[in-house]
Amino acid sequence: MKYFLTKLPSKVINLLITVIVLTAVILYLYFIKFQGNITGFFRIGSILELSPFLNPETTKIYQGEIGYDGQQFLSLALDPFLQNSETINTLDHPIYRYRRILYPLISYLFSFGNRTLIPYIMVAINCLSIIGIVWIISLYFQSNQEQKWQPLLTLCIPGVWIVLSLGTADLVSSLLLIVSFHCYRYNKPILTAFTISLACLTRETLLLIWLAILFTSIIQQKKEQSKQLLWAWIPPFLWTIYISALNLSGTVRVKANFGYPFMGIYNKFISLFMGEFKGENLFEAYLFILIFIIFITIFAISAFHRKDNQLIQFSALLYGAMFVMSSMTILSYYLDYSRVFIDIYFFLLLSINTNKVPIKSILFLALGLGSFAFLALHF
Repeated sequence: MKYFLTKLPSKVINLLITVIVLTAVILYLYFIKFQGNITGFFRIGSILELSPFLNPETTKIYQGEIGYDGQQFLSLALDPFLQNSETINTLDHPIYRYRRILYPLISYLFSFGNRTLIPYIMVAINCLSIIGIVWIISLYFQSNQEQKWQPLLTLCIPGVWIVLSLGTADLVSSLLLIVSFHCYRYNKPILTAFTISLACLTRETLLLIWLAILFTSIIQQKKEQSKQLLWAWIPPFLWTIYISALNLSGTVRVKANFGYPFMGIYNKFISLFMGEFKGENLFEAYLFILIFIIFITIFAISAFHRKDNQLIQFSALLYGAMFVMSSMTILSYYLDYSRVFIDIYFFLLLSINTNKVPIKSILFLALGLGSFAFLALHF
């Protein structure tokens, strides 16, 4: 067995380890945490209206909770063309939710419209996204043999398991982002533009990454890449125009995600200092401080290895601007900012660092402890 493994390429071994770990987590969540109910993966609350295509008696509903974004994506996947008028009433912000159409749409298409299968397909898509992320990162580092095992650090990121357990679209968008970075690095301009365009249909904030890629390609004088990127914003723009023409009239039940610079961060630190000295508050502080350290580390690595990390640097700067503008709607709870800023962890992972100090490994070990705590203690 040992001889067989040594003959396999490192990227294949990365994939095998990922599949084993992922299978164990999925079985743990499905059979133990959700008692064999697939709808448990979408954290459906009792406050918002339930999709007309879900049976309340067979749906795992968390009483007294508003639920999480996975509930919104599931409602859209069950009715991506809004054929049932009641679907709009299940969405907390119809225009905002419908703009992120790719994940629910492909879930519907891959299930051939079978609404019984859709929740399973959505979970399967997120599983395949994790596997795809590890595979693409392995390809990304194929010219850096000293970093050939680093793709496995993906499994340490708390946001990966948070998204998997809450059924949101962030893993799909992160996969498309990482594919676009890989295509950019290996000079595939059409594929770079295509994948970042799809990513924007999954999560509109990835227009920031489109801008980062465009700016980097101009700085690095990649004229063909710059030209291809000029059409990449058109599909998400046309989709936004189409949504505006629908005149979706559902009630908006969410607070503003962004506000004055640093106000959300300030309020977050005040809440942490004023909170009780107990496990939940300490864990919250642990993950929030870690994301700060990771931002700083990305900028430090980029400063010392600018040529290899210019795209990472510009992307992190734009995400940093979004972070300082974030309100407590995003920053109040680790489930939210760990998902919204999941790409920051991937920026660190994709950073090329030739220094001997294993700072990336140390930080991902710290993140791995957070992931273990989440899976063991949450819910």
